[in-house]
Amino acid sequence: MSQKFIVLNPTLEVEAARIDQATRPAHYTRVGLLDNTKTNAATLLKKVGELLGGAQSDLEIKYYRKPDLSRPAPTALLDQIAAECEVTIVGVGD
Repeated sequence: MSQKFIVLNPTLEVEAARIDQATRPAHYTRVGLLDNTKTNAATLLKKVGELLGGAQSDLEIKYYRKPDLSRPAPTALLDQIAAECEVTIVGVGD
């Protein structure tokens, strides 16, 4: 005796608006490194800063840190980074 069973497909096709990447500057002199406060993020970003500084001598590197890893960076911090830096790298430490 065979029983029928129903197989459900849990996937959903979603149409999302395409967002183009931000334009990348050909040359930059101010880089922000944002620590998201996860384990090892500061270590990772320190190494990235050293590598970037060694590759480009006129580079100013500014370090920032989120107050809490479980929440987005505060708008005031993001505004400060945007005002002070031309590009920013966010470090995820795990």
